[in-house]
Amino acid sequence: MRRYLRRLRTELRHRYDEFFAATKGRRECALEVQLRHRLLDATRDTVALAEACLEELRRQEAMFYAPFKPGDRVIVEYEVNDAMRKQRHYLIVDVCPDKRAGYHYEVAELTKNGTMHKRRWPHWLFPRNSSSLRLSDLRVSDDAEWEAKYYRECARTSRILAFENGDLSLFEPVEGRLGGRHFRRKDRMSV
Repeated sequence: MRRYLRRLRTELRHRYDEFFAATKGRRECALEVQLRHRLLDATRDTVALAEACLEELRRQEAMFYAPFKPGDRVIVEYEVNDAMRKQRHYLIVDVCPDKRAGYHYEVAELTKNGTMHKRRWPHWLFPRNSSSLRLSDLRVSDDAEWEAKYYRECARTSRILAFENGDLSLFEPVEGRLGGRHFRRKDRMSV
């Protein structure tokens, strides 16, 4: 996939060179300029989609190696001072690829009844000190169970769509502020 993305980026550079070379002259055909511009936009969209696909493959690899999966509730223990240790409960929302550690967790802090805290998320947890991470035994409400099930099902569905089906409808285009487009993964619970 990386090799294909490199080839697409090279093709995009060639499209830019062709476009600017064709529009440099004094007498250019307006239809030819519009066709070259449309070809340039299509190539740019293809490169953005290929980058999103590569990021999804990295995400799936990180999720494979991570001991905790989306939808798991974990406890993180940390020291406030030498005599006092505190615990915080989190819901794992996603597993993201990371260049240093291989992956990190995107988590949401949980309230006492086990639901996601509305203002305290997302956080990142890094597995450097995985000894302080363990599964939580926090009692949860029905809403909290639904939240965990949602993230579990979204992760399972994205794995099926990315690896088994190769479905590009997993990604949706997002318009940038300056007119560019990029693609992001949609959360879907079913295939």
